[in-house]
Amino acid sequence: MNIITGKDLIWETDKYDVILVGTSIYNLLTQGFQSKMAVKYPELVTANNQTPYADKRKLGKRITVELDNGPTVSLMYICGYPHSERVFLDYDALDNCMGTASAEFKGKRVACPFLGTSRFDGNGDPGRCMDIIKHKSDKIDLTVYDFPQYNRRVEIAQVLSKWNPLKKSDPRKYAELLSHRDEIIAKLYLKH
Repeated sequence: MNIITGKDLIWETDKYDVILVGTSIYNLLTQGFQSKMAVKYPELVTANNQTPYADKRKLGKRITVELDNGPTVSLMYICGYPHSERVFLDYDALDNCMGTASAEFKGKRVACPFLGTSRFDGNGDPGRCMDIIKHKSDKIDLTVYDFPQYNRRVEIAQVLSKWNPLKKSDPRKYAELLSHRDEIIAKLYLKH
């Protein structure tokens, strides 16, 4: 298993055979890495929305989506409703999903974000999640991307805040960036 720190997996997905995505039984692909995957591969939204909303029986199960132009994606139902203040990850669900993914994708190049640890897929204990991931990924060539995940509004604000010093130092450049604001934000979220 390889771990890559500080690099967003969304820009690397085409390098792998399979991408594992941790998600909620509430069919939410609206924040963090999940939202970027949903924008980049809209088929995921369709497949996810065909599963029953808020059905606890989905915990520990996965759906595999074969994309026309991209890697295979496995949506892993590992948590309940997202909450930034508490753990909502089901560790048994993560364990089961990793085990079945390892069996299904044996010998393949697989990548995932640090599953179960973001505020969008569980808020779980990083040490405990890593133990599960390591223990259950023995049959796959797994690369885990450990990077901060944000909601869309925060990520856009971070980009725009980098432009603020240009207001005084280079007003012309600042005006040019503002004129392309929507295009730059769309590119950030992979819209063409």
